[in-house]
Amino acid sequence: MNKLQSIISIKPEDYISTHHLSFQQVKAINSIISCQTSNMGSHKLSCECGHEKIVHNSCHNRHCPICGNFKKENWIQKQQESVVPSHYFHLVFTLPQELRPLVYFNQKSLYNLMYQATSKTLLDLSKSQFGIIPGFSLILHTWSQNLIFHPHLHCILPGGGLSLDQKQFKPFKKKFFLPVKMLSRVYRAKLMEGLKSLYCSGDLVFPSDLKPLEEPKAFQSFVDDLFKKDWVVFSKRVFKNANHVIKYLGRYTHKIAIYADRIIDFDEESVTFSYHDRKRHNQKKEMTLPREEFIRRFLDHVLPHRFTKIRHYGFLSNRFRRSKVALIRALIKKQRGIVLPVIKALDKDELLLKLIGKKGLCCPNCGGFYSYIHNANTP
Repeated sequence: MNKLQSIISIKPEDYISTHHLSFQQVKAINSIISCQTSNMGSHKLSCECGHEKIVHNSCHNRHCPICGNFKKENWIQKQQESVVPSHYFHLVFTLPQELRPLVYFNQKSLYNLMYQATSKTLLDLSKSQFGIIPGFSLILHTWSQNLIFHPHLHCILPGGGLSLDQKQFKPFKKKFFLPVKMLSRVYRAKLMEGLKSLYCSGDLVFPSDLKPLEEPKAFQSFVDDLFKKDWVVFSKRVFKNANHVIKYLGRYTHKIAIYADRIIDFDEESVTFSYHDRKRHNQKKEMTLPREEFIRRFLDHVLPHRFTKIRHYGFLSNRFRRSKVALIRALIKKQRGIVLPVIKALDKDELLLKLIGKKGLCCPNCGGFYSYIHNANTP
């Protein structure tokens, strides 16, 4: 059993009954502790030689540390068809600490606002500063290394964009996209504008410790204080080419708050895990938390129902991606003579073989692939 699964499996009924949890958090607990066990049901693999194998079903919950690998790899395979022969920028858009409690109690609306403010910042500045249509992907992470609630957006941005007349691909400088101070000021203004709009329409929920913000004067003072702060937008190391982007996507896009390899020890009372201290030059440290506090922090990062955490914009938006990427590749080939081979996504069977290997998919008696799959037991 996975370490995280084992931790959550310790008296889960007691934890659920003594904590105020959302439906999605309870669902995540039940899915994780049941994943690939008899509680989740099973299916039967049959070979032509007569050999049969019972396999427990996966939960397919996106917060599960066990079963998301196939979905992640399938998504990455499809993204390979959308990369362009260029360097890529990696930007991170964060929120001030004072705003995080309000975000936690208004997750769906304020997460959406983060996407809107970030995408409008990048689209507007790209048009005004460079006269181009950019293409980029935004990925939401909600945790810090020590599992504290810290929502931020990772942005993967190709190093150039389509000219407004769509007749050429205009590259950026390789070292940076735009000054981060410019990005942070525009991002702050757009997010604050959206926040005030949500307040005026009565769409914000204020928990007990934030109840005073329901008063217009108090809320305006809160907004004014946020405007005075420097919002952090920072640029990470540039990806040199599309291969580096694919590696990044493989590591981070479908990531959950913590994996078993960071959990050092645990029992019924406590959990010890490793983390990198960003304030101490990424120094590796250990932290021990009461088990219930560890679970609470983990559940803080369960996303709202049907929430889309990876979104694409500009020439990478779902509606135009295939035609615009083909156009950009043709333009780069014409302008610079660079050709990026189109990598075709593996089909389902090929991907399963890559991830599981022959041993998991083949009969141990005759070596042939299992040819029939049907339900053996449904919970």
